Amino acid sequence: TRDIQKEAFSRQMALAKEIGRPVIIHSRDAAKDTMDIMKEMQGRLCGGVIHCFSYSTEIAREYIKMGYYIGVGGVVTFKNAKKLKEVVKMLPLDRILLETDCPYLAPEPNRGKRNSSLNLPYVAAAIGELKGVDADEVVRVTNQNAKKMYFEGRI
Repeated sequence: TRDIQKEAFSRQMALAKEIGRPVIIHSRDAAKDTMDIMKEMQGRLCGGVIHCFSYSTEIAREYIKMGYYIGVGGVVTFKNAKKLKEVVKMLPLDRILLETDCPYLAPEPNRGKRNSSLNLPYVAAAIGELKGVDADEVVRVTNQNAKKMYFEGRI
């Protein structure tokens, strides 16, 4: 049930904070519930990434204020991904992580096929185009971001 999911989410967030590990949050069709719980837990948040981000620029701003990264994958290459493209334009590059969501959501030109990390250059190129920077710069900065989050525990 939704109540059990919310309770489990709160407990997992508390555990991650206790053991000093980042979280990977996949919030799908639950924007308000996810944000409400995260605001309620303020001070006990552990940092991490909002995986496969699909919400608005306003919600993305709230998450980065809390110290979270925004995960961007193949969807950013889709023609109909206007909302995500606006989010990427708004985000500071140092708050973005590249993602695949393997085996799903392969970027153009491989949409509909099995996704893998081999497709990340397409994601980096799309982000670079939206941000007005070279894809190599996107790769460099997002690689640093991942190292900070996963290996250094910094948000």
